Amino acid sequence: MLSIAFVPCAALVLVALFIGGFLVHQAIQIRDDAEGGAVTMAEASRSIAALRQERTAALEAPGSRAATYTAYADRIDTSLSSLREIARAAPDAEVGYQQTIAVELLTVVEGMDRSDSLAVAGIDDEGRREYAAAVGAYHSRLDAIAGNLTESSRRVYRDLVGSEDWSRFGAVETALSAATPPPVTQDAWRAAAGVVGRALGDLATRQIEYSAQLAIDAGRRVLSGALAAATAISVLAWLVMAIVMLIARRLPVPIVRCPSRLETLSRSARREPLDWSHLVNDYAEKSTLLAHTRR
Repeated sequence: MLSIAFVPCAALVLVALFIGGFLVHQAIQIRDDAEGGAVTMAEASRSIAALRQERTAALEAPGSRAATYTAYADRIDTSLSSLREIARAAPDAEVGYQQTIAVELLTVVEGMDRSDSLAVAGIDDEGRREYAAAVGAYHSRLDAIAGNLTESSRRVYRDLVGSEDWSRFGAVETALSAATPPPVTQDAWRAAAGVVGRALGDLATRQIEYSAQLAIDAGRRVLSGALAAATAISVLAWLVMAIVMLIARRLPVPIVRCPSRLETLSRSARREPLDWSHLVNDYAEKSTLLAHTRR
């Protein structure tokens, strides 16, 4: 009985080990993807910041400013699109949501810097529509996501919106969009632009760090859950095997005895009695045939 019970129990243990290993492998992959996405998002934000600085310097140089503006805008938009793909592939819904907000804040920072770069380089009648569109786009995007920020980020946002630098910078944007003289001096405008840009960049950085920590924690939770599930499955399989083997050890072993030749003949004789008259007649016929053969 032990050998009969051992085969299915061993198969059950092997299946349990395979399932547990598969769960752990998938969890490790999910954790690595989450951590890799967080690292990629942080690196991409730094790369976008470097591209913005290069664009500002390139637009101040003489030459085709429209081509330069378009080239840098395309490169930054490509980076932002890749970050949106990372947010969509997040291992957890909350992580994906927070990463999406981080990408939107990066887009706001890019919109503000894009419009400010155009203003610094000088706006003609052809570029004024593009400037006004960029200003309106980043303001509306910022208003849409402000309520979804963390509590600390909302405080930073409220302080920024209520500050004098925000009002001064917004007044310059309105004047440039309407082709009217700015209400403040050039130095005051640039100082306000620096404060607003740094504050928006700080919001984006805080959100990126928050979403990255969420992604890392979610990946670790998935791995911990997979390890716990694999351990539970393996222990349960071994427990079932131990119980079955114990029961099989205590069951009586049936004795199967083969009947002897004599018992078989006796049983056959009991089932079919001999016909003695037939045997006598057969013997008589054989004796008569033998007598004739001798003659």
